[in-house]
Amino acid sequence: MSDTNKDLEDLAKSATEDFYELLGVSFDASEPTIKKAYRKASIRYHPDKNPDNKDAADRFIYLGWARDILIDAKLKGEYDRARTRRREKTLQDELLDGRRRKMKEDLERREKNSAPGLKRKRTEDMSEAERREQEIQRLAEDGKRRRKEAQERLEKKRQDVDEASFMEVDKSPEPQAQRPGDSAEIDRTVKIRFSREGDMADWDKDRISSMFAKYGKIDSVVIGKDKKIRPSGGKHRKVIAIVFVIYTRLDHAHAAVIDGQSDYPSLESVSWANGEPDIKSPTSYVNGNAPSAPSTPVVTPNKSFRASFGPGIGKGFGSTTPLGTPKFSFSPKTPSLEEVTMMRLKQAEKKRLEEQIRKQEAAEEAVA
Repeated sequence: MSDTNKDLEDLAKSATEDFYELLGVSFDASEPTIKKAYRKASIRYHPDKNPDNKDAADRFIYLGWARDILIDAKLKGEYDRARTRRREKTLQDELLDGRRRKMKEDLERREKNSAPGLKRKRTEDMSEAERREQEIQRLAEDGKRRRKEAQERLEKKRQDVDEASFMEVDKSPEPQAQRPGDSAEIDRTVKIRFSREGDMADWDKDRISSMFAKYGKIDSVVIGKDKKIRPSGGKHRKVIAIVFVIYTRLDHAHAAVIDGQSDYPSLESVSWANGEPDIKSPTSYVNGNAPSAPSTPVVTPNKSFRASFGPGIGKGFGSTTPLGTPKFSFSPKTPSLEEVTMMRLKQAEKKRLEEQIRKQEAAEEAVA
């Protein structure tokens, strides 16, 4: 079995989307009907016709998966069995919730009608139904607590993945010393975090540029997507802004990291976007001349941003596997930093979705 078919088989077993509803076809639709429905829907949700609609791009990818799975008899069988199990489980949960509500109402009614002043029954004096209801309530509270903890862990993991996947580097096997102005853009990038509250709620590119231009010439400023984070021990979430400032020289970026936090105490942090650069030579260059005195470190060259797209959409889209990894480097003919940043953030979200699908599949196999 090829990697493509294996990926589609895994997706057929774990996908939660209703592919029939997505394509607008019936359960017993023929292959020509499915392909016709796909062509009609794909034209409507094609990314070229919806450049600013992220949901349309995701829907376009799911349409390709739905078509490839439903026109393959084996994959369709796997998907139909998984779909049936999900529906049966949903029905069982609804029936169980109904019985729980009835038992709870009966218990509350008996307690209300009991003589006042009587103490709550001991466990050994309870009826089977009462003990079962007590256990259900205990399990419900425990499940609620576990879900809350899992959601907090998932939120923290998503935040870490989004930030860590913003930039990746390719290291040269034989690095050579560079001048500060010739260092890779990733090494001249400073990450700034602050809470959007008070005067900082309306801070934009111009404001950040004016604040950090004091440390040196700025090449560009990228405003990341704001994140809602619940502080440890807090009840309410706060909005955290993340901004990337790219300097034209490494020594200017170094000055911003060293002095930025002390100059602007209201900022949450000022740090290197990709960690402190690897130091190869402690000399500085002045106006392109030879080194004069120890100064700002020089970094390893040949580093570049990489952007990877997530799973392909299946047959007919020029890919032999559902995963493609085209690379992008900064040059006049390649995407801008802001475009590559958005690509990386979207890739992180797709990786998170794939990981979630794998966990669901493992849980179902463990139950089976």
